[in-house]
Amino acid sequence: MGIGNNDAMRTVVLIGPPAAGKSTVGPLLAASVGASFVDVDEVGDSYYTASAQPLTSFEEKIECEGFVRAHRWWQPARVAAGLGVVRDHPGAIVAFGAGHSHFEDVSFFESIQSALAGCTVVLLLPDADTTRSLSILRVRCLGTKGHDWSLEGHDFLADWVASEQNHQLADFVAYSAYLTAEQYAEMIAARSG
Repeated sequence: MGIGNNDAMRTVVLIGPPAAGKSTVGPLLAASVGASFVDVDEVGDSYYTASAQPLTSFEEKIECEGFVRAHRWWQPARVAAGLGVVRDHPGAIVAFGAGHSHFEDVSFFESIQSALAGCTVVLLLPDADTTRSLSILRVRCLGTKGHDWSLEGHDFLADWVASEQNHQLADFVAYSAYLTAEQYAEMIAARSG
């Protein structure tokens, strides 16, 4: 029952911090194994809305109370999206947004952990060294997102890079340093199968 066996392909969930390569490697991995690719950041709106915490409410909460409080408030929506995508897309390659695998409250983490029990979960990081990973991702985030996830005195990027929750969820960690996106996808496919 591996990634390349279409008769019983397991859902593969890619987790990790922003700019770790989930949305870049995911489609390549999906194409190489004949699976569909689903990015929670792209399809999450309907799940957020169904949980009574639509994206617009999250954005309003950020405006009124700041990102730190809004992000904590939005935990149920992040869980709903993760659970829904895994349920609705069996056998797919799924990219979770950074906040969809790391939670401030352990009860939300336990819900995701339970839902991912039948999946192959791969944590994507640039390097085995946490400090180096953080440095690489900070540069990437500044280049692609225009900010480094240090918000209101809280370093979300550092939390996500060092997240024990991510490590608990992961069946293995895939490091991308010195690999092209194609090589990274091939390595993940080989280790997942």
